[in-house]
Order: sequence, then structure tokens, then C-alpha cells
Amino acid sequence: MFEHMLVTLNTTVPFVLLALLGMFLKRRGLINDNFITMGNKVVFYFAIPTTIFRSIHTANLSEVFDLWFIAFNSVWLVLFFIATWIFAVKFMKDKNSVSSFVNSAYRSSLSVVAPPLFALMFSPLHHPGIDANIYAKSILSVSVLLILSYATAAVLFAVHDPESRKGSSLIVGILKAIAKNPVVIGVVVGLVFNFMGWTLTSDVTTALYDAYGNVISTETISTSTFASNTMNALANLVMPLAMICVGGNLAFHGFDTKFKYVIISTVVKLFIMPIASVVVAMLFGFSGNDLTIIMILNALPMAVGAYVMQAELGGNTYIGASVLMITMTFSAFTLTLFLFLFRVLGFWV
Repeated sequence: MFEHMLVTLNTTVPFVLLALLGMFLKRRGLINDNFITMGNKVVFYFAIPTTIFRSIHTANLSEVFDLWFIAFNSVWLVLFFIATWIFAVKFMKDKNSVSSFVNSAYRSSLSVVAPPLFALMFSPLHHPGIDANIYAKSILSVSVLLILSYATAAVLFAVHDPESRKGSSLIVGILKAIAKNPVVIGVVVGLVFNFMGWTLTSDVTTALYDAYGNVISTETISTSTFASNTMNALANLVMPLAMICVGGNLAFHGFDTKFKYVIISTVVKLFIMPIASVVVAMLFGFSGNDLTIIMILNALPMAVGAYVMQAELGGNTYIGASVLMITMTFSAFTLTLFLFLFRVLGFWV
């Protein structure tokens, strides 16, 4: 069990350290509010769409497709998102913080924390005797939920964006806001590349010759091109630049009166969402590894991309930055606790 906690810590601690670096840089005057604003724009409009595109355009979406499992996770995410949204609209006095609260409460770090944790738990590389389909199923679930989480968040911010309410109708404004969202564009372009079979790599064939110059064997390997190398470099900006901006926002805003929203959103993300998902999944007959995957998908810390989207689309950056920092810090302990209980109860071996 300690190794699972160690993997989670090794994944989340760099986020916290980079955020602390952002706080330090802001206090020393090495970055300012303009840097944070422009940094968020670079991440949101370029780095995150590139990351999404990179994960989708070559993915084998049909490798393991358990329709019932994918459908449950997808419907659960949407229903929890709607329930959290209704709760926030009904009970939050500060209506300007509704979108930030909801976005922080249900968005999981699917692209950063989930893959290494699933690899440790279910990959044949670490467990030679395990069914490889379990790991493939978990990664496919991550890909589908990643797309869905960005799509639901795009609707959330479009509804709460004053600009989207101007003009002929709210619906038209929402559709325009979603269509212009760079993350949605990244998803669509990635799917087009995937379905058309286009890649950003090139195939190089090498031959092995004998002493007389005859070809013994040939091997074709895929190599990176300037396009894929540029894309990888841009995608790698997401974590360091976003977390430095998170730290800068924390240093600038401090712990203001909205801290109660931070605490509630954190509790929802780390406890209510995973516990509720497990209870509902058990009612629908899920057990064993499927139930463990469902728990992890819902117990992950808040996504960095959720904060960046929040900052760029007019959300409250203090709520997003604070929830991101707290959930990244404590998720290693909460996830380890849940995994320990699952092992004791026999859900996961």
C-alpha cells in the first residue's frame, strides 16, 4: 500500500512545489499579475488543446470498449455535475462564484494523476499475471471522461459568462462559446485525425544485411517529426506554467472570505464524489476492479486544466487555485485510505 501512496506523492508533490515557486516569484516581484494572466492564456489557448489533441489523435479508441462501464462513468459524471451545479445555484449567496465552485468540485486530474496510478495498479508491466484488459479499460475511461469533463465545463462557463447572455438568445450564446472554446476545438481536431488515420509521425524502414550485402530482415519504426516534437514541447508547458500561475494567484489573493467555498468544494471533490460514486456503482452491480477504477476516477484531485479554464473564462481564480493546491496536497492520503479500505473489503486484490 505504501508504494501506491508513494506514486501518488511523486505525481502530486511537483505540482505543489511549482505552486510554491510561483508564490515566491510573485512575492519577489519576478512575476506580476500580467504574467499570470498571459501565462493562463498561453496554457488555455495553446498548451491544453495540444495536450488533448495529442492524447486523442493516435489513441486506439476501440481497443477495449465496455459500453456499460463507459456509459455508467459518463452518465455519473454528467449527473454529479448537474447536481453540484443545482446545489451551488440554490445555496450559494455569491452567484458570481457558482461556476468556479462547481468547476473545482467535479473536475478530476484525469490526464496527469490517473495514468501513473492505474499503471502501478493494473499494468501487466508491474503485474505480469494481471488481465491487460483491466488497464486498457481504465485508460480508455480516462480518455472518454477527459473529453466529457471539458465539454460540461464549457457549458457551465458559457451559461455564467455575461457575454454569452448578450444577443438574440442564451442558447445561441452558449453554442457560440462552446464552438470557440479551444479545448473543444482540440478534441474535435483530435477525433478527426483519429478517424482519418492521420498521424504526426513518419515511418522509417531499416534493413539488416549479411556479409554479402543481402537483406536479412527489415524493421519499420515510427519516428517523431518536427510537428510532433513541437506539439510535445508545447504540451509540456501545461503543468509547470499553470502551477506557477496558481502560486502567483495564491500569493496575490490570500485567504479571503470565499475560503468557505474552497473548503466545501474540496470536501466534495475528495470525499463526497468518490463515496457517492461507489455507492451508486454497487447498486448497479459493479464490483472488484471495475469498482476500484470507478472510485479512483472520482477520488482524484482537481485538474490543472480546470483551474486554467476557470481563470481564462472569467471564473474566480482564488477558489480554483486554492482547491487545486489543497486537493493535490491531500489526495495522496485520501486515495491511499480508500485503496486500503477497498483491499480490506475485498474489492481490490
